[in-house]
Amino acid sequence: MAPQKASELLEGLGKRLESEEELRKSLCASIKSVVVFVIDKEEWTLDLRPGQGSLSKGSPAEKADLTLTINGANFVQLVNGKLGAQQAFFMRKLKISGSMGLAMKLQPILDAAAEPSAKL
Repeated sequence: MAPQKASELLEGLGKRLESEEELRKSLCASIKSVVVFVIDKEEWTLDLRPGQGSLSKGSPAEKADLTLTINGANFVQLVNGKLGAQQAFFMRKLKISGSMGLAMKLQPILDAAAEPSAKL
C-alpha cells in the first residue's frame, strides 16, 4: 500500500537517493539545483547539485534555485499522478518561486518520490 502522507513520500525519496546511486546520479545530472518543497509549512531541501543528491528536512544552507509550495494532500496526488504539475499550478494548488525552466523538469523527481513498483 502506498504511503498517504507527503512526509512518508519525501522520506522514501531520501532513502532512495541514499541507496540508489544510479537514481542519485541521474537526478543530479538533469536537475543540477537545490529544490525546496514547502509542504504544510514544513520545508524539505532536495540538493541535486552535481556530486550531491540528498534530501533533508529544513531550510537549505544556501538560497534554493526553486521553491515549490503545496499542501500535503495535493503533493500526494501530484506524486501519485492524480494531479498534474501544470494543472496544480494553474489551479493555484502549487506555488512556484525561482526558475520556471527548472520547474518544468519536475517529473523525474515526482516519479522518484513515488514508491517503486513491487518486483516479483
